[in-house]
Parts: sequence; structure tokens; C-alpha cells
Amino acid sequence: MGIKKRQYTKEQKEELVQALLNGQTALQLGREHNISPGLINRWRRQYLKGALSGNNNNQEIKRLQIQIAKLEQMIGKLTMENYVLKKEKEYIVQRKKEDSSIVTGNYFTPSRKDAD
Repeated sequence: MGIKKRQYTKEQKEELVQALLNGQTALQLGREHNISPGLINRWRRQYLKGALSGNNNNQEIKRLQIQIAKLEQMIGKLTMENYVLKKEKEYIVQRKKEDSSIVTGNYFTPSRKDAD
């Protein structure tokens, strides 16, 4: 028959880690609860990394950060396109003004006769 593993809830793990962070040693806690001090220290490392408190919170956070980065890139690209289109519009408006001007437009043909 196989050895049955003990299972600890997140609350139990967090309680032991909090006691460890409050000054008790892993050895003391291990003796009190009949748990290996190495296991308690592993839980402490996981707790400090944030892996102990959430199921998939870290993965969810990373996924959301990637999505935010993609959206920020999209915003940057759209901002640049918007800037270029505004400049192009200004250029077209300026060209229309120049073309419609009597002095600088295409319709201006210099006179070949001298002024009297």
C-alpha cells in the first residue's frame, strides 16, 4: 500500500508562513505541526513570490500585462498614423491654396508683352 500524502490548504500554509515571518523559526513550527522545516521554507519562498496566495493570479497578471503591451503598441501605431494623416491633410490644403492663387497657381502665365 502506498504512502498517503498529507494535503494542506492555502489557509494553513499562509498561517504557518505568517508565523514564520513573525519571528518563529521553521524548526519550531515544524515540530509543533509535524511538518518538515524545509517544506515550510518552500512555502515561505512561494508566499514571497506570490505563488502561494493565488491559483493562477501570476499567470493571469502576465497575460494581462502582455495584452496591455499589445494595446499600447496599437495606440502608438494609431497615434503615428493619425499624426501623419493630419500632416498630409495640412499639406494638401496648402497645395490647394497655392494652386488657386493668382500669383503662384498653375493658371498664371507670364505676359510676353512689356508693360506700356
